[in-house]
Amino acid sequence: MTATADLSPPPAREAVATLRAYRADWVHFTQWCATHAVAPIPATPDVVAAYLRSLAEFAPATIRRRLAAIGKMHRFNNMAWNVTDERIRAALAHMLDRSRLPALLPEVVTPDMLRAMVERCDDGVRGLRDRCLLLFGFAGALRRSELVGLQVEDVSVGRAALVLNIREGETLQPVSLPLPADSPLCPAAAFAAWQQVAHRQTGPLFRAISKGERVGGRALTPYAVTRILQRRALMAEVAPDVAARLSAHALRSGYIVEALRQGMDPTVLCQHTRYRDPRALRPYERQLAHD
Repeated sequence: MTATADLSPPPAREAVATLRAYRADWVHFTQWCATHAVAPIPATPDVVAAYLRSLAEFAPATIRRRLAAIGKMHRFNNMAWNVTDERIRAALAHMLDRSRLPALLPEVVTPDMLRAMVERCDDGVRGLRDRCLLLFGFAGALRRSELVGLQVEDVSVGRAALVLNIREGETLQPVSLPLPADSPLCPAAAFAAWQQVAHRQTGPLFRAISKGERVGGRALTPYAVTRILQRRALMAEVAPDVAARLSAHALRSGYIVEALRQGMDPTVLCQHTRYRDPRALRPYERQLAHD
């Protein structure tokens, strides 16, 4: 019997969605079998066990359902099926045990990582934009929506600080970014340099750039910020597995974790990060504890 064996209709009590899931699971299994040059039906216990062990990226419920789909296909075609075979049981138990392990904590941008990324931003249009974006995102502990929602007119530069007016509905909340003596990390200097090439007095601060290095009119998306962050991390020689787990939120979370490490008062930190409840800091405290 081949992989195209008929999948007979299940009892009426089974939901249509379940049937569709089983069909998708069977297709996934047959594709895996084709890649490994083994027969999907009848499938030996060793083949089924190897397949189960290949499902590391899937949730336990999905793994169980895929095993059930393989069993159903065998039974519908009157083929022997023994889900209690020790090899299958051991593989299933191994995969379910893996799922109980703590998930990897999301990566954050550390001060050293930030410096390395900023230093590798050249003076081209993209480099100037990305340097400003990285420094604003970190020093302001900006949410991804706040970062891409910034308008040029939301930024004002004073003698001691650069102030961002973060839009919350119809109100503006000022967020102060101190101006460090370390000029490569100065948000005001980065803003001035970006403005010299962006040539915009109003509208989105962080804009898309064409292949011809022309600054466009539309704002970046949160996903674009993630791509920029990951690309800059790789350019700064951050480990590829770490860079791949960076998201647009990594700048905000990196600032908060570092502020907690430095002992910043939670009330002050909440004010800077626009958190109304100090309990919102608990995930970052757990992240700090795992460092």
